[in-house]
Amino acid sequence: MSAATIRLPLLAQRLAVTATVRRALSTTSRPFHVTFSELAGPLSPECVATITMACAKANSFDLAALQGLSHALAQVEARVGVRGLVLQSGTAGFFSAGFSLPVFHGIAQADFERLWALSRDVFRRLYALPVPSIALIDGHALGLGCALAMACQHRYAVRSPGLIGLNEVAVGLPVPQWLAERFRDLTSLRTAEELLSTGASLSVARAQPLGLVDAVFDTSDDVAAAAHTRLRQCATAPRAAQAKTLEALRRDYLARFDADCERDTDQLWRAVGSSDTQTIIQDAIARLAKRRPSKSAA
Repeated sequence: MSAATIRLPLLAQRLAVTATVRRALSTTSRPFHVTFSELAGPLSPECVATITMACAKANSFDLAALQGLSHALAQVEARVGVRGLVLQSGTAGFFSAGFSLPVFHGIAQADFERLWALSRDVFRRLYALPVPSIALIDGHALGLGCALAMACQHRYAVRSPGLIGLNEVAVGLPVPQWLAERFRDLTSLRTAEELLSTGASLSVARAQPLGLVDAVFDTSDDVAAAAHTRLRQCATAPRAAQAKTLEALRRDYLARFDADCERDTDQLWRAVGSSDTQTIIQDAIARLAKRRPSKSAA
């Protein structure tokens, strides 16, 4: 899907959406802020939910940040009448840089298992939402940030120098099977083998033709308007039939995801806890302390 194939709303509708998004971003005082936009006026029970992430520097995740996102997602899950979700960033230049690397440096096994279990849970709940979801990517989306975007049904991006990709291998960590499978399904086996095995990240321009990004827009206002228009279009379908269809399409993947939990956690812990990986992580932390993330695309 290209930007040209997205039918933007009338000017009045577009300005209303833009104002809503800007207001949400400007009034965000918590790391994760949830807003609901009614689909048919203030008395309508149906709405589009928006989660705005603004946690720490570069939207990097530790346990507390994951707990915050989990709580925000719980608000969406509990709200009656939600017909779509937008996941976006309130941090300039970043959708999310993924896990905060210092979290893994010297981490105890019990702490890692708790962190990993929560990250899996958040991914699963995003992926399993019974409504369409769109990640709005404006800036870097790396590691867990890319994973969260991949958990959504669509990824709309702003044309920017930001990079997107699963860069785990670059810091000595294997890409989990369930995440590699999701990446492969969005792109292709050939693309997944080439990129995931090296920890490479892509520019938005390169990610779109490969299928990792669905549509690219020139500004944050354009991408927000297009996302809300798309979710409004999706909401014209009967709610129950739509939810059951999405459930059926995702059932097999989620069954494999759940069955793989113990093996997946053990594999990641052995990698994180190894002396070789700890050295790589320590070196990466030192490099990041000296410079900003690279702008060069893989």
